[in-house]
Amino acid sequence: MNVPRPKEIVLGGTSLEIPVFFPSISTVKTALPPTEYLSTLHSLRSLNQNLLISAFDLSRSKNGDELAENLLTAQKAGAVILMDSGNYESFWKDEQATWQQSDFHNILNQYSCTFSFGFDEQSPPANVNDHVALVVDRWQKDQAAGGDCVIVPIVHGDADSLPDVCAQVIQKTNVPMIAVAERRLGEGILQRTQTVMALRRALDLTGRYVGLHLLGTGNPISIALYSWAGADSFDGLEWCQTVIDHDTGLLYHLSHSDFFQHQTAWGDGELSFQARTLAHNLTFYADWMQRLRVALHEGKIQNFCRFNIPPRIYGRCVETFGWEDEA
Repeated sequence: MNVPRPKEIVLGGTSLEIPVFFPSISTVKTALPPTEYLSTLHSLRSLNQNLLISAFDLSRSKNGDELAENLLTAQKAGAVILMDSGNYESFWKDEQATWQQSDFHNILNQYSCTFSFGFDEQSPPANVNDHVALVVDRWQKDQAAGGDCVIVPIVHGDADSLPDVCAQVIQKTNVPMIAVAERRLGEGILQRTQTVMALRRALDLTGRYVGLHLLGTGNPISIALYSWAGADSFDGLEWCQTVIDHDTGLLYHLSHSDFFQHQTAWGDGELSFQARTLAHNLTFYADWMQRLRVALHEGKIQNFCRFNIPPRIYGRCVETFGWEDEA
């Protein structure tokens, strides 16, 4: 079934132009505390109005009141705040035993957000029916705790099972969006893109357009390919872990920011190294995502890739996906 792709997805009372990228804020594998990243994003809100923040990090923060006030201020200024369950951080900090669904619910009620992911199970049952039942049960509890806050369920599984499980969860919950982790889609980018295509086909069989979010996807080239394949929403830490070459969309080590500072006006100011690099990256994402949206809805996303990603990468996509030049 071919379900027309909308220009926007509505979550609660918020409309999101798609595809959309959420810069992630986390205490894992990052250089600054969440308060500083949040402050930076708020100061650069003309470039970006979206962000993802971890419920686990909020619960463990020594600046909880300040974060709560900053989140509310950002939301009043128009920011779209996506809360994550925090299971990513609890895993890396070896606190899975002390971070439970009830803890997530407490944070969900204490802090302001636009919508939230559900409390996911990263080691789900092998049986599909049991897997679906677990996701639905957790989503129901999360939605009851969240009230008017829309809860988007996360589904973990292997590449072969994800389409069926996601479709069944959607049929039982009627959610407007569902999320999967990029790392679960396959080993390489080409297989992962094909899995996104399979997911989109399965989601469209429900008879309505359901948004697909990919967790941990901040690579610009990956975002372009997955958008072509049917994904709509993304989050990632690349905006604060790397520096982006505006000419190629390729990512480099954060320390290489010096080599690219001439690409934006931020490099001419007196900002700190971190602030300059974050502004440099957010400038890129703002332009990349806007042009990607236009190309997608004009049916010219293959040409977007042709002119915006390195020829070697584009050539592999032509071979794998049978792309032809668009008019």
